[in-house]
Amino acid sequence: MTQGISLEQYKKAYREIRKEEEKRGFLIHLVVYTLVNAMLTAINFLYSPEAIWFFYPLVGWGIGLSIHYLFGVHWLEKTLEEREAKAEYRAREMRE
Repeated sequence: MTQGISLEQYKKAYREIRKEEEKRGFLIHLVVYTLVNAMLTAINFLYSPEAIWFFYPLVGWGIGLSIHYLFGVHWLEKTLEEREAKAEYRAREMRE
């Protein structure tokens, strides 16, 4: 026998799942960033040490990684709350 769950329980579970997915996505992005940039640094110093260029992809990708963290992890709770409020507002409009 399964009992129904409340809307609040559903919202809490949904938020936890989204947070886990976003954190996992960010961590994968961070690992790839670290590995690729370590490889680019090694290639730079091995094959063209007279011209230091590894810094440019490091900084450019670092900016993208920072944005991923801010929107995907840090501000996620606020984004979810805003979406839930919009959905609740729309549901109330449909009921009337």
